[in-house]
Amino acid sequence: MSIDSTVHPVVVPLAGRPPAGPDGCRPERRLRVHHDRLLRIEDDPDELVELLELAVTWGELDWSEAGVVPPEAWIDFAAGHRWRCPERVQRLFSLAADIALRGPHRLPAPGPAPCSATAAARLGLADADLFAGEL
Repeated sequence: MSIDSTVHPVVVPLAGRPPAGPDGCRPERRLRVHHDRLLRIEDDPDELVELLELAVTWGELDWSEAGVVPPEAWIDFAAGHRWRCPERVQRLFSLAADIALRGPHRLPAPGPAPCSATAAARLGLADADLFAGEL
């Protein structure tokens, strides 16, 4: 037996947040603009394209200072709001989250090698034991 979600919408509230609006969502102030854009994803193809572009570039660009809802929260976001076709929207956000979280991750800034030649000498390692400054 299945439930027709167009007749009986399924809404899962976000955990730990007090109800604020009809969907029970209260976004952080800095995320409000992006939150509202994500709410238009079902009606505006440009917003869907923007979400997919964000997902594709998530691991390549530094989004830490941007006021965007992170991909770790996209599936909960979709589940926590009302949609005309919740299954489709859940699939869209799940796909976008999968793209963002599966892609290449930014490498940390180069720092000192984890094993220097001096440390290697103390460990009794020869130069041939070192590969690009790492064991």
